[in-house]
Amino acid sequence: MKVLHYHNVGVGVILTQSLRQLGVESYVLSVTPHPFGFKEDFLLPKRRKLLKPLRYFDWRRFYGFDILHSHRMGRLPSFVQRHWKNRFIQHYHDPNMTSHLYSNDVPSFVSFPSLLKVVPNAQWIPLPVDTAKFSPEKLKEHEGVNIGYCAQQVDPIKQPFIPITEIKSAINKARGAFDRPLVEVVNHKDMENYYASIDIWVDRIGLGFYGFSAIEAAAMGIPVITQISENASTYVPDCPFINAMSKQHVQRQILRLVEDDDLRRKLGAQARDYVIKTHDSLICAKKCLEKYQAMYHE
Repeated sequence: MKVLHYHNVGVGVILTQSLRQLGVESYVLSVTPHPFGFKEDFLLPKRRKLLKPLRYFDWRRFYGFDILHSHRMGRLPSFVQRHWKNRFIQHYHDPNMTSHLYSNDVPSFVSFPSLLKVVPNAQWIPLPVDTAKFSPEKLKEHEGVNIGYCAQQVDPIKQPFIPITEIKSAINKARGAFDRPLVEVVNHKDMENYYASIDIWVDRIGLGFYGFSAIEAAAMGIPVITQISENASTYVPDCPFINAMSKQHVQRQILRLVEDDDLRRKLGAQARDYVIKTHDSLICAKKCLEKYQAMYHE
């Protein structure tokens, strides 16, 4: 079976790497390079205008793929839909989306349980993480307790959900706590070096579920503070992440973790176990493969 992941959003690259380990011929096709360095296999040529005849011939060379797994938040061209009819699947990654792209009979994956209410008949595929790449063995010795969180400006939609004010307030109150924000755009192949320098990861608050960075940090054995909605929590009842139901709650949880070394170690170990069980990229790839095989043999 040959699988083509369309659009480079990171998830497709990680799934492709694991699908290859499972013996599947899988590749990533994108329209632009990824800003964090996830590497696609094929790049569609740039066109000043999306002329249909040209785009048709751009796609035609990929018609030999059996399954098309689209991660792009936009409808596929009609000729692409026709060619892969009943053999393409749409994967939704935007936790803020309020409607889906296709009719209810088009197979769909979602990265967040909340989207199961938006996309009928969808399947939740947890965000994948390479648990060999992100592992506790890579943690570094350092003084104090470093608080990590995302302060990058590349995704302005995400910024309002990062409780920066509450984090800085907690750091000012806690003896031995230090500010360690992720500010620069770091190539993904080097991200474990950043996580290795922190002791607590504070994720987004207000989106109802944790993001990509949370599972990478957790895979390193780092405790995570995030926010999981009541509905989403039913899908992850054993998740050991600290559930801060408001930004104000974040400050109290940071202070509690900074003051209790044993609690940090305990929650970090539980976080690692949870990610291996739920988010390991091979497990996620196997879930995708089951769906591909069902589609392929229909």
